[in-house]
Amino acid sequence: VWRLWGENMALQVVDQTLEGTRHNDEILRCIHIGLLCVQEDASSRPRMSKVVAMLENSSLILPSILPPAPPTWKIKILSLGAQTSSTISGT
Repeated sequence: VWRLWGENMALQVVDQTLEGTRHNDEILRCIHIGLLCVQEDASSRPRMSKVVAMLENSSLILPSILPPAPPTWKIKILSLGAQTSSTISGT
């Protein structure tokens, strides 16, 4: 999402059932708020009360977004047929 946001193509992550609706500004606002919540520096992330205020009041100006924290996840894939597994890590 961060990459698409930087390329002005964030709407590509939106479910196809919402495509072509007149709510693109609201959708982009929600994406913007979501990206604020995953900024690498935790002190730059908004408090939940601020998130609620930003969602409720569309006239609030949203702050600029800093890059998100790098992914720190692992997915273990198990193939039952071949009895093998592999791990995918985000860095």
